[in-house]
Amino acid sequence: MATLDWQLALRQAAGKPDLARDMLQMLIDFLPEVRNKIEEQLVGENPNGLVDLVHKLHGSCGYSGVPRMKNLCQLIEQQLRSGVHEEELEPEFLELLDEMDNVAREAKKILG
Repeated sequence: MATLDWQLALRQAAGKPDLARDMLQMLIDFLPEVRNKIEEQLVGENPNGLVDLVHKLHGSCGYSGVPRMKNLCQLIEQQLRSGVHEEELEPEFLELLDEMDNVAREAKKILG
């Protein structure tokens, strides 16, 4: 599964390259907020709104051609909503942080 699938992003943007680029840029612009919240969780600060933020990221992924990150968000969101404690999801949060870095790196090739 690709980190960034540009053909998928184009399909999700109704074949409009400008829209696909805009959606990808919006996702990239949102990542620092998500990273801060996850890092707060990893150092034990138990921030409010983590599940909502992951849900929002999951939705954004659905329009940006980033299937691996979308799947990670879906997994984390499902686990949190089913009552799994955030501390138990540390490996998944770390994997999501890594994938966010991968997406940002791949996006630079498209966004310039």
